[in-house]
Amino acid sequence: EKPLSLYVFSTNKETQNAFKSQTSSGSMVVNDAVVHLSVETLPFGGVGASGMGAYHGKYTFTTFSHQKSVLVRDFSAIGEYLGENRYPPYADWKIKRLGLLLKNRKIPNCVNVNFVCFLLGIGFAFAVKLLAENSTFEFLKNM
Repeated sequence: EKPLSLYVFSTNKETQNAFKSQTSSGSMVVNDAVVHLSVETLPFGGVGASGMGAYHGKYTFTTFSHQKSVLVRDFSAIGEYLGENRYPPYADWKIKRLGLLLKNRKIPNCVNVNFVCFLLGIGFAFAVKLLAENSTFEFLKNM
């Protein structure tokens, strides 16, 4: 049998990758549970007896090919700060913050995300070069 969702709790990258590459499941979540259902861009569905296809947005149209969705929870300070709202007690401010986090946001058509990423990459490269020229760090001068 293959599970609808596989939950792995480990900070070891090798263990995470082993589960990702050596198991078959509808979806996989690392270091969290059930939250992948709230991520609209991840397909949800099963393999074999746990269901066929994946349903969410465009994935409804590609229901007969399977893409395993994998969500890995980050234990960074920002991730933990945003994630603390999921746990009781649920004060009004937590419910409002959860509403903002779960709000469906569309990227405006006038913004070309690939172009913006390209420009950010170019800017980052120039910043590193400028730092390397004005830095006392030897490892930057060899870049």
